[in-house]
Amino acid sequence: MSIKSFDELDITDPIMFGLVFSNKHIAQPFIEHLLGIKIDHLETPIPEAALSYDAEHKGVRYDVYARETNEKGETIRSFDLEMQMVDTKQLPQRARYYQSVGDGVALSKGDFYTSLREQYIIFLCPMDIFGGDFPVYHFENRAKENTSITLNDLTFKNFYIFRKYEKFTDPIVKAYMKYFATRNADSNETETINNQVSFYKTDTFIRNKYMTYEFDLHESEERGRIKAEAKALEEKKAIAKGLRDDNVPLEIISKRTGFTIEEIKAL
Repeated sequence: MSIKSFDELDITDPIMFGLVFSNKHIAQPFIEHLLGIKIDHLETPIPEAALSYDAEHKGVRYDVYARETNEKGETIRSFDLEMQMVDTKQLPQRARYYQSVGDGVALSKGDFYTSLREQYIIFLCPMDIFGGDFPVYHFENRAKENTSITLNDLTFKNFYIFRKYEKFTDPIVKAYMKYFATRNADSNETETINNQVSFYKTDTFIRNKYMTYEFDLHESEERGRIKAEAKALEEKKAIAKGLRDDNVPLEIISKRTGFTIEEIKAL
């Protein structure tokens, strides 16, 4: 896995995306325009928000997690924003799990299921993983027998294909998508985002934090590489020993495993 230098980061890198959209003055109008809603009060969005049922279950890390709350601090709606540049072939299942973990964390023991509020999982992607040539895909549960009947479980999974920015009809949403696709800021909203990116690029604390992350990732990858090589070596040794026990000629064992005849004898 390659990692960009700090100076190469842009809005489509999850780390920079999380930093920028953790600013409420950027996240709130973005969500409002994308979903066509009006948010009363948005809690400060959380970048790299980690949620989990408990230690026994797989947790999730949202790029940006935000909640709309009422005057009592109760959740009205929740939003997960994901910048997804690679088709991992499992994004629909990931969206499903992200929804379930969000619900599991939101619902306390003894709560009624009616306590669950609207939840939006929003993926921003350059590629059209569904192949329908639409700029956006809105998913919600509907009856197959009559698609006008919704389950009304208040869960929504939206995929915005920003390379298709020309197909968006709303000019503000189109400008957002164009910015993600081209990095060209040609609206007030995208200029605000671009300025925030530039601000973080000059922030020494953020730079040092990223360099620490970069170092830790490199160290983790190096440990993983060494561990994988050691495992592969042990597997080859086991194969060589087994072949020798079966009286396979040393030359054939050497050709199959890559060990020299001297190394095979030493085993």
